[in-house]
Amino acid sequence: MELYERVDAVIKYMGQSRSHLAKQLKIKQTTFNGYFTSAKQDNLWPSLSKILAFYPSISREWLFFGEGEMLKKETDGPLVSQSREKELLLKIEQLSSLVVRLENQVPAR
Repeated sequence: MELYERVDAVIKYMGQSRSHLAKQLKIKQTTFNGYFTSAKQDNLWPSLSKILAFYPSISREWLFFGEGEMLKKETDGPLVSQSREKELLLKIEQLSSLVVRLENQVPAR
């Protein structure tokens, strides 16, 4: 599997899109999309470390070299970055508050 195919596999696995990852990497979408060919895939190399930071469950060896499995073993480190964990915890808190508000609006039976 070529580098650009591995990056595409990460995007698909994470349920994202190329445009979403391009925004995260601060690369124009049209420029980023152009990297997804054998001839232009070397342009992805400077972004690989950032991709790993966004998706820490991805194996470095697999992303960089195509060796091993795409996902790290649980003992290799966290499955989400600290910033993503904070983001998810905030969403959980917001949902919990919404549930409480909705419960208060529904008359008891």
